[in-house]
Amino acid sequence: MFSDFIELVGAFVLVLTILQVTSDRLYFSVRIYAIQSIFVALSILSIGIYSGSADLYVSSFLTLVIKSFVIPLALFKTIEEMQIQREIKAYINITNSLIIISALIIISFIMTRYIDLGGAVISKKIFPISLSIIFIGAFIMVSRKKPITQLLGFLTLENGIMLVATSVTYGMPLIVEIGIFFDVIVGATMASLIIHHINETVDDIDETSVEKFEE
Repeated sequence: MFSDFIELVGAFVLVLTILQVTSDRLYFSVRIYAIQSIFVALSILSIGIYSGSADLYVSSFLTLVIKSFVIPLALFKTIEEMQIQREIKAYINITNSLIIISALIIISFIMTRYIDLGGAVISKKIFPISLSIIFIGAFIMVSRKKPITQLLGFLTLENGIMLVATSVTYGMPLIVEIGIFFDVIVGATMASLIIHHINETVDDIDETSVEKFEE
């Protein structure tokens, strides 16, 4: 069934999100986000074909261009200017992180069993996956010290929200989606500029350095 293909694409997005948690290299993490966004775009396109919503075709194209190319290129440039490739420190090590995100995935699937989504087949299949991606994105934000990795967590979380919106409602009004995309672009750009500015001020760009600098 076509819905099974959409579920498979969503599963790939979730696997890439888990892989992002295990990565300690910034370049690799950005590449994972870019590939993840390609699958998100494919998922949106598939839901658009399934539901016959032409707005989702535009949303899929914007996702592919902005999240798979524009934002990753901007992040690559920021990383290059920072001259740092490795997420040296994290609040939680990889082993414990995998245990935590496994629990988050289980909780997501259990929670969604008690949420009535009507008769929409795609919603029932994609919603628990999307919720897992949102939780993992939030976990990346709070478990990593470097602001650029936290930004990747936020962008991952936003991908999960996008999957929820398209799978449950078959797409928001196009003007709203375009506005969200511009918000994401502006937010990512501002964050990159702030990170670059902080890097020029302190030697090691993580929250500990920022706290010491403020003192």
